[in-house]
Amino acid sequence: MTIVTTARKPNEDLKARAMAISQASGYPYLERGKFNLEELLELHPSFLLLSNEGLSCYTKDGGRLFFHPSMAMVRLKALRKRKGNDLMLEAMALSPGDRVLDCTAGLCSDSLVALWGTGEEGELVALEQSPLIYWVVRYGLEHYHGSERIMELSRRITLVNKDFREYLREIPPDSFDVIYFDPMFDAPVHASSSLGSLRPLACHDALTPADIAMAARAARKRVVIKQRTFFKFAQLGLHEIIGGKTSPVAYGVLIKEGGEGHG
Repeated sequence: MTIVTTARKPNEDLKARAMAISQASGYPYLERGKFNLEELLELHPSFLLLSNEGLSCYTKDGGRLFFHPSMAMVRLKALRKRKGNDLMLEAMALSPGDRVLDCTAGLCSDSLVALWGTGEEGELVALEQSPLIYWVVRYGLEHYHGSERIMELSRRITLVNKDFREYLREIPPDSFDVIYFDPMFDAPVHASSSLGSLRPLACHDALTPADIAMAARAARKRVVIKQRTFFKFAQLGLHEIIGGKTSPVAYGVLIKEGGEGHG
């Protein structure tokens, strides 16, 4: 059973915050005591641990998962300095004030960059199916302190713990301008990928034409899917491809008829 605990010798504030996470998540709170991490993993194959560094998830297979907007920081810095193009933003073709739905939130790196692309008035909802990833990232977004721009973007993201298929079925047509998917690849693009601790917890279901049809119904402008360059986007009904020449990934795009403008 997954539990919530703290770093050793927590102060009262840290303990109170851990107990609040326990109550909100439904995972029982356990006093840390003298258990080391290895002993905790023997008793609980996964657990959430709150320390002064933030909320982490520990699993036997994935090690420690924690929130850090590392890739988003690199990409946003490049965008601010106008160094090269961001292929994801090129594929999204965002306008100021757009509403974006990120169906595969993960650590929200893409969400942060996409929200930046919508300007000050844009909105972004990010869906995360895994409860453990959701709690780690939710706490991280709410408590991140560092770059002022990342802090502002983090607080604006609406993170929802829900399967995207269920969510898409429930919302009205044209609810979002752009709907985005970054499904988990069968293997990391890079062997040293920082997403290694996320993989055991993430959903690995492949996207289907029915998923894209649901997204197209809910998107006003376009649906964008990130995949490897050798992926056959046409099998999902996507024929416009962005990237792939100098990058190991590409973006397939479904453009809604008459959906290029904002307003």
